[in-house]
Amino acid sequence: MAETKLLADAAHKNIIALCEIRDSAVHFYNRSTVFAVRLQEVGSACVKNYVKASQEWFSLDLSQYNFYLMPLAFINAEKITSAVILNREERNVASFISSLEAANDPSADYAVSVNIEVKFLKSKADDAIRVRVVNDPTAPRVQLTEEQIKDKYPLNYAALTAECTKRYSDFVMNQKYHKLREPLKADRRYCHIRKLDADNPRTAKQEWYSRSILNVLDKHYTVKG
Repeated sequence: MAETKLLADAAHKNIIALCEIRDSAVHFYNRSTVFAVRLQEVGSACVKNYVKASQEWFSLDLSQYNFYLMPLAFINAEKITSAVILNREERNVASFISSLEAANDPSADYAVSVNIEVKFLKSKADDAIRVRVVNDPTAPRVQLTEEQIKDKYPLNYAALTAECTKRYSDFVMNQKYHKLREPLKADRRYCHIRKLDADNPRTAKQEWYSRSILNVLDKHYTVKG
């Protein structure tokens, strides 16, 4: 007998919101920048929900796919002015999505919509991660702030080891653990090496790990029931 999975209420409402946007796009001309932003927020939440459900339901690790690039596809070069006029259909859809967002819980894993903000900022941080959006080496670069780096890589070595001890029934901090962890340090999906002094090649370094590394370790240890 196949196992039955339950879809979170917020994820269900997110799909309803997407269907509403689709139906509106089929029958009406929606040109407002604000409407496009709402599409971005609902669409990004849908991707987030899909990744989470894939992980919970099927133990699939989708971290290899660059879903974080999705918001960049919706960025409009034109500025959003304070006086935006929505047509009647756009107002109806926006109002309907707002009513569904009552199911949003900031602490929950699933969401009807998410707020995404992309900023181009100058940064003097020594360990800022540099990302090129285009092939032109002279183009502006997107940099993660210190806070964003900590959000993405919240576990230092001690915290990761403690998490493994709590998570696995057969975990031992031994050569096996170090051998599994060592090659993952070179993969930005799992680890960020912070240099205390970026200009000094002999500077001390500290490893910070993403929780995605647990998806890899799950394949080598027994997760507690």
